[in-house]
Amino acid sequence: MVTIMDGGVYVFFLATTLIILFSLETSIKRLERRMKRIDYALSLILNRMEIEIPSQLSERVKQIALDPSRKIEAIKIYREENRSSLLEAKEAIENFIERNQN
Repeated sequence: MVTIMDGGVYVFFLATTLIILFSLETSIKRLERRMKRIDYALSLILNRMEIEIPSQLSERVKQIALDPSRKIEAIKIYREENRSSLLEAKEAIENFIERNQN
């Protein structure tokens, strides 16, 4: 049997959980913004020093990515080889294609 006291405890735990989740979400967003600033600063430094970051694309992925009709296949293989997110793989392939369109 559930009493009013038990209901109050559930509401307390639910409210506490929601507050913790909101706090964590805020912290994650703050860290993401900080990482973007750091990434941008590092890019500027590397460009200024004329240092090129080696490509993580294998020769297989590069060959597939050069064929526009196989872009999705290249993204899939890149993800498998590098254990990356879909967004990261998509950006890597699109950057490669953009640099090699000539």
